Amino acid sequence: MSFPLEIPEPLRRALPPGTGVLLGISGGVDSALALAVLQELGCDVQCVTFKNFCYSEDDIQPDEQSCCSLDAIEDARRLARKFGAVHWVHGVEESFRKKVIDPFIQDYSSAITPNPCLACNADVRFPEFVRLATRQGCQFAATGHYARIDHNGEAPALLKGLDPAKDQSYFLHRVPADLFGNLVFPLGWWPKTEVRRAASELGLEVAKKRDSQEICFVPDGDRAFLFSNVKGTQSGDIVDRSGKVLGQHKGLIHYTVGQRRGLGIAAAEPLYVLSLDLENSRLVVGQKNQLATYGVLARDFVTAVPDFPDEGPRDGYPVTARLRHRHGGCLVSSWQLNRNEGLLEVELAEPVDGAAPGQGLVLYQDDLVLGGACIAGSFDPGVKSK
Repeated sequence: MSFPLEIPEPLRRALPPGTGVLLGISGGVDSALALAVLQELGCDVQCVTFKNFCYSEDDIQPDEQSCCSLDAIEDARRLARKFGAVHWVHGVEESFRKKVIDPFIQDYSSAITPNPCLACNADVRFPEFVRLATRQGCQFAATGHYARIDHNGEAPALLKGLDPAKDQSYFLHRVPADLFGNLVFPLGWWPKTEVRRAASELGLEVAKKRDSQEICFVPDGDRAFLFSNVKGTQSGDIVDRSGKVLGQHKGLIHYTVGQRRGLGIAAAEPLYVLSLDLENSRLVVGQKNQLATYGVLARDFVTAVPDFPDEGPRDGYPVTARLRHRHGGCLVSSWQLNRNEGLLEVELAEPVDGAAPGQGLVLYQDDLVLGGACIAGSFDPGVKSK
């Protein structure tokens, strides 16, 4: 039987037969199909499953789709065996707790909405993948992410996945650029529908398996078990910008800027979370137009290209910004980068709703990831310029 996907030439050039690849495999359809593609290319593949989180320590039960559950690890083991690849489980619990879970708790306790996948990919997963790949004598580390690495330019570059509905470059923008030369993402050329179809034609049992949850250590979306006796868990007033009390919230950790559902108050028009007032334990809400901003301030900037300018855009190339994973992006008018402090001020050409502190702001030039930072707040460019 011929392989059910046409493998693109850039992937063939990057991975000639015999190339050593360490693949991160979770037991889901994406990493399963990535393994199939690597085997089709004739790579020498080894497989590893990361164990990020020990559920027993927190006396909870993992969701069946959690990447660290015993079922998921067993699925990964079976897939590796099916393709004749070496497989082992690698524990990163201590590093994951220190660099992902603890900062996650601290941010939520400070009325910030973090994206733990950004921290995991940058500080735990990919540095450890590349370290293990080097140890095992592999040229590349690979995962089933929907993104691409361009290995043909002056420096390896991170690109969007070609399927805009599934592109995961947003989650990868904080991965250190010096690791790009050792990374490959085999699925970045295909839409998820094609990946599932190919997996089905190859007879892979996980072809119809549901995607894993976004936050692996938060089963059922309930993060309350991580918090105890912190200010953000206390109930308080829901108010509008004038301070008028509209209702009661159940704890600021349950809300994020831009949220509409779950507020539990009735109003003539839909209300959205505008800000979280931790000092007074108040949730500030308002109409959608009150969310709009043309200016975003972000911290902890990281660059994904070697020549990112302190001021831009330059050379007439349009740049877009994404302020959350599902954000379609908007044109950037200008930016100012203070490298000493890692602060990025971005002025947008059109207003954006819900710039939530703690989420990532990522800059793109076409498919190329330029860099990004962690949203700290918004500003009025007109006021700032006076």
